[in-house]
Amino acid sequence: MMGKNQLIVFPTLFLLIFITFLLSVSIGTVKFPISDIIKSIFYRSDTLEISTIINQIRLPRVILSLLVGASLGGAGTVFQSLFRNPMADAYIIGISSGSALGAVLAIAFRLRFYILGFSPIPLFAFIGGISTVFLVYAISSRGRHNQMLNLLLSGLAINSFLSSVMSFLLLMNDTSLHESIYWLMGGFSGRGWEHIRIVLPYFVISILILLLFTRELNILLLGDEQAKNLGVNVEQVRRVIIIFTSLLTASAVSVSGVIGFVGLVVPHILRLLMGPDNRTLFPASLLGGAILLTLSDLIARIALSPSEIPVGIVTSLIGAPFFLSLLVKRG
Repeated sequence: MMGKNQLIVFPTLFLLIFITFLLSVSIGTVKFPISDIIKSIFYRSDTLEISTIINQIRLPRVILSLLVGASLGGAGTVFQSLFRNPMADAYIIGISSGSALGAVLAIAFRLRFYILGFSPIPLFAFIGGISTVFLVYAISSRGRHNQMLNLLLSGLAINSFLSSVMSFLLLMNDTSLHESIYWLMGGFSGRGWEHIRIVLPYFVISILILLLFTRELNILLLGDEQAKNLGVNVEQVRRVIIIFTSLLTASAVSVSGVIGFVGLVVPHILRLLMGPDNRTLFPASLLGGAILLTLSDLIARIALSPSEIPVGIVTSLIGAPFFLSLLVKRG
């Protein structure tokens, strides 16, 4: 059963999702009243130009930002529970950079093929992301003491290394410079329905699998030995969770580029409001991540209108001070 806080938080999050969706579709270089949006989505708009802007530009961009934000928020919650570290998220521990490196490699070598619906960019993003998270986990697990610090430092070190490799690739491939820079800064400019079709299957599969493992995530918070005593196959469960969380993150990064701190800020705030139970915290983080990233994208579009700034800059401006405050608070 849900506690009192959950009964308040979930309706509030759904209301905020609805408001955020309407604002993001309505506001931009060209502003539309809500009536035009509803008419364009559910009926035929009287004006072809209005219908094109809403249905082919605004609507897919907003839906994609909701999906990517939900992916990053949910992944942050899982990683923080899995590693028992409130500062762990896909960006901090390097999975986003690993995914971005994979995407940059596919761009630099101009690869063109399709496997299971994956084009080279999202496929290489997934390989890069999942390889990075296993590497960080392997390195941080070698020390017997202070694994939380080991995880943080391992992620930062690998982030730096991957950034150096990406910089080298950019220097060697001037023709792909502009497209690669997009992955490093993150954003939804030029994104359309085809990008939603890339993300959606992997989003749905990953979310459903991770929802099935929220009980095991709660048990893992007690420690490996306690989890084993309660009948959890720790290594197998951890491996499955890492694979599907990496798939969730990598598929999001493959269409949005590197967007940091959503998976750090959202779970931390919601954990304070709802407690650590992943059975409610995980779905709440999906909603919270969607809200935060979509609002950040709205700010990115209107802050310097008619120009726009990468949404990764906005989330970093929000998340970096938050991350520093966590470091100071934890001593």
